[in-house]
Amino acid sequence: MKELKAVLLALMVSIASHALADSMATADLTIVPGSSMAGLSLGPNGLQELKKLGKPYRVDRGMSQTREVWKWSRPEGRLDTFFVHTVNNGVIDAKPSDGQTIDLIRSTVARFKTSGGIGVGVGKTFDQIRKDFPDAAPVDGTPTIFDDVKRGIAFEFSSAPIGHSICIAVMVHPQGQSHIATQEQVAEVLEHGGKE
Repeated sequence: MKELKAVLLALMVSIASHALADSMATADLTIVPGSSMAGLSLGPNGLQELKKLGKPYRVDRGMSQTREVWKWSRPEGRLDTFFVHTVNNGVIDAKPSDGQTIDLIRSTVARFKTSGGIGVGVGKTFDQIRKDFPDAAPVDGTPTIFDDVKRGIAFEFSSAPIGHSICIAVMVHPQGQSHIATQEQVAEVLEHGGKE
């Protein structure tokens, strides 16, 4: 009986993951610094925006904030994740006061790109990112992430980047405010977060 439950649970997770991947396959694939990613917008209408994604794979609720992760496997065996951080509007004095503000969107999906073609994966090197985002600077204490705080976009690398290092994740946050999430923080939610 336990084995049957495990198989059914795995099947349900797989179906939900593919539904998200399918919805994103037809969605807007654009990354807009300081504004949106894949049609999901930053800002105080987070509850409405999150409905676009369906149920997350894992959720970590904290004091006045939530971290949510959607995930799915790609045919080549790579795992794609889509991470959203929200904060309760009442805490930051945003309207509607009973809503949630999305203040960070992070993705490892290679199809999502800026208007200049910058995103995750092969061909998206540190040198190319620095050309389009010359103000991106290393985040204190996190040398694997370069953040262009002014424009509202950050890039993660597997180690402190050099010229040919490949981007492994892109983050969008409000302009002038640095909000980031590392691959370790996403992994923590995947490992310890609850199901919706």
